[in-house]
Amino acid sequence: MKLMLFLSILIISNLFAYTASCSTDDGKDFDIKVKNKVMTIDNKYTAFYQGKTMLGWYEYSNKGYTYLIGKFKGNEIPIEVTNKWGLDTEGTCYFNN
Repeated sequence: MKLMLFLSILIISNLFAYTASCSTDDGKDFDIKVKNKVMTIDNKYTAFYQGKTMLGWYEYSNKGYTYLIGKFKGNEIPIEVTNKWGLDTEGTCYFNN
């Protein structure tokens, strides 16, 4: 029974893992990887899952940035990025195959 529970958790956690390439309105391009409630940006920076917003977006943040990931629309994911220095931008991410 414990083995089945462990395998189920392992499978479910991997279902929520994905990678995507993103572009925002301010001209920035970056890659994200989301796995186990951690977002890795450009294989350098990490942001941690904070929960869902009232609109159902997924929020990830670190000391300087907040990333909001919208509802998946086929191969596209809307994204909004803000930081403590006043940056507010939005864009689109596309799943990597």
